[in-house]
Amino acid sequence: MRTNPLPELPVSALLPALGQALATKSNAVLVAPPGAGKTTLVPLALLDAPWLGAGKIVLLEPRRLAAR
Repeated sequence: MRTNPLPELPVSALLPALGQALATKSNAVLVAPPGAGKTTLVPLALLDAPWLGAGKIVLLEPRRLAAR
């Protein structure tokens, strides 16, 4: 469990809705502009979600894949 609070980023407002969507469905697509906190904040916010259990969070970063 995390003791440090998560930073406030533009995507912060979407975290409750994203968590609810993932609690009822097995996947979701989050689209937000660069710098919104998608790869920085979202995985950290979802790590403690009760629906995750022993599952994994898979994070794809298309720009990095395209660069390789």
